[in-house]
Amino acid sequence: MKSSFISSSAIQNAMRLTIRQSQAQLVKSSLEATTGVYADIGQSLGSGAAKSVNFNSEVSRITALKGSNSVVSGRLEASQLGLTSMKTDGDALVSKLTALQGSQDKTSITVAIQSAGNALSSLMDAGNTMLNGEYLFSGINTDVQPLTDQSTSATAAIQNNLTAWASGLGKTTAELTGDEMDTFITNFVEPMFSQDTLSPTSTPLPFPPVGAPTPAAPLAYVTPPAWSDWSSASNQNMTSRISNSEVIDSSTNTNSEGMRYFALSSITVTALAGMDIGGDALGKVTSKAIGYAAQGTSGIVTQASQLGLSQERVEKANDALDAQSNIIQNKLVDLQGVDQSQASTLVNTLQTQLETAYTIVSKIQQLSLVNYL
Repeated sequence: MKSSFISSSAIQNAMRLTIRQSQAQLVKSSLEATTGVYADIGQSLGSGAAKSVNFNSEVSRITALKGSNSVVSGRLEASQLGLTSMKTDGDALVSKLTALQGSQDKTSITVAIQSAGNALSSLMDAGNTMLNGEYLFSGINTDVQPLTDQSTSATAAIQNNLTAWASGLGKTTAELTGDEMDTFITNFVEPMFSQDTLSPTSTPLPFPPVGAPTPAAPLAYVTPPAWSDWSSASNQNMTSRISNSEVIDSSTNTNSEGMRYFALSSITVTALAGMDIGGDALGKVTSKAIGYAAQGTSGIVTQASQLGLSQERVEKANDALDAQSNIIQNKLVDLQGVDQSQASTLVNTLQTQLETAYTIVSKIQQLSLVNYL
């Protein structure tokens, strides 16, 4: 009878191989038990891995769109706050001017002038609002401050030219009638805000016709600042893609009719109400300013409504994106999902096997003939 022997080294090497394989499988199973998806998508799905890549790309695209929509929503919300502030100030100005109508009380006039100045300051502050380093009311010129205060030069030009206009009529400013004041405001003051640029030929009054003799006015007419001197904003608003097929206007600008007429109302009061004019002319200044303020607040409400529509579209787009993402996520789970409880059970089994293997290897390493001699 021939005896055979078992090599402890061979057993030890086999156990080491088993340990390496179990460790690799343990890492894979632990990852699957934690994430709920295959550790190696390509190996597990084969040709189906391309579909998994496409689904993941679509989820990433939706996530990017929602991130962009979050920025758009913040810009729209901040713009709405600015417009609300402007409307509130415009309504307050109308209230003060309404109280002034039919009165020549100096205190009331002073209060109205101060209110008009405060309203204009509020318009400048709200119009120059910034968010994340961008001006909200600059259109696409987001790095340019939209509004520059030209109230001093505008007031001086209006007062200078009213005096010249009255002198050309052979009157003082105190002698101007309400109709004459209406003509002056409509043909000189209003174009300063309704037109982007002005020249002596751009409006009929109070500029003298080109080539006409020098008027008998003691003062020379001056060209006042036009709206382009007030506003550096672009007429083109920012646009944002909020879904695969939707692009919205995501900003507004200070060149809108609302802000122009808001400023016009304020300047009309601050420039003319404090001058030496009669009661009929002052009443016309007040009524024209009230009309301009109402036109301004109406325009601002229109701007807010347009931005509100954009906000609503962003919300609906986000809802649609969430629904798309949920559908794709469910498809991904069906495609590359694993049974996490089964993976956890496998992890526990592998850990037990490894502990057993470590014990066996340790026992083999302790074998020695010295112990049996």
